[in-house]
Amino acid sequence: MSYTIDEANTERQKLLGALLNPLTRPILERIQLRPGARVLDLGCGQGNATRMLAEVYSPAECVGLEYDESLVKYARAHPDNPPSVRFEQGDATRLPYPDDSFDLVFTRYLLVHLADPTAVIREMLRVAGNGYVVAYEPDCSCDFTWPPSWAYEKMSAFWSLFPDPLTGRKLVHHARAAGATVIDCGAIQGMDTGQHYRRIYRLSVEAMRPAILATGKLSESEYEALLAEMIRVEQAPDVVCFKMPDMWVIARASA
Repeated sequence: MSYTIDEANTERQKLLGALLNPLTRPILERIQLRPGARVLDLGCGQGNATRMLAEVYSPAECVGLEYDESLVKYARAHPDNPPSVRFEQGDATRLPYPDDSFDLVFTRYLLVHLADPTAVIREMLRVAGNGYVVAYEPDCSCDFTWPPSWAYEKMSAFWSLFPDPLTGRKLVHHARAAGATVIDCGAIQGMDTGQHYRRIYRLSVEAMRPAILATGKLSESEYEALLAEMIRVEQAPDVVCFKMPDMWVIARASA
């Protein structure tokens, strides 16, 4: 599934980075890298995670790799890029780097969009050599609010537009199938009493509009009703939103 780069999607990616960075950072802090380390961020998008990696592992060199050239240009132009960060265009399934060229290879919310996550992890292991591979992916199995909203209960059906919306729960198996030894793993469930999560969900439903309608699961009027309910929930003062769970693994190539 692809999205158009526009103001709404730019906001959605910023909000998602602000949501996920605090959840991801403690996982990264479990890993100590050597001075002068090199770090690769796959599917870097706007570079939100790449800049976080540069903070966590300063003064490591951090490379953000993104397939979409328009996102690469956006990330390069970001005013908060430190000197240790650079962005390149490339394909995560065929990484343009030699073996053992990074100390840590990271990806977040990329594998869920790809048909063969194991092959991508195998590439991550190749360029990481004796270094670390870290993957952080959603498990699009449940989305809900309290008080309940019928629109959120329908979200799991729309995540089926991804190649495998349950990638999160399969991360350990994907890593092992790629030839990795899993060092650590875990799951995270987020909840929010503010508008942050709810706004991301509403923006996501707007971004997925063409794909949702193309499935035939909703008519135009049904989609408009869904979006109206998302807007109502976003603006409601008393709603607690529970985000889909995320799963993560830290792995290294098996000896």
